[in-house]
Amino acid sequence: MASEVDSLFMERFVPFRERVLTAVADKHPQLMGMVNAFLSGKQNRFGVEVTEKGNVSGRYTLHLAGVKISRTEPDKLSPEIHHPFLGVIRPYLVVEKATLEAMLANEAAFMEDTAAAIRKYLPEVTVKFLRD
Repeated sequence: MASEVDSLFMERFVPFRERVLTAVADKHPQLMGMVNAFLSGKQNRFGVEVTEKGNVSGRYTLHLAGVKISRTEPDKLSPEIHHPFLGVIRPYLVVEKATLEAMLANEAAFMEDTAAAIRKYLPEVTVKFLRD
């Protein structure tokens, strides 16, 4: 049975991310085309660790098809991005559940000005890298 955090992330946040990407692609098709071309054709995965008051409550691996998420794996943190100059890097985000909830509540801002909305929440997100 999926936990509350699993439901929040997989059923609400992942579709939210896809809606935001669609809005960005509609406004900036050339930019998204370049990013998608850079990421496509590789078996890229990105990780997310959701915390509650600093304690890990969910780990996820997002399988990417270009910039789109093709599959989400719960209970697993196995990021792997194939970079042309750096080789394989293993990035993942650490974010509080409350921050995800706040982002979801502010969807209209993400649709209107994605960059400004992201900047608002960026201080609440930590980027880490797994070691090989």
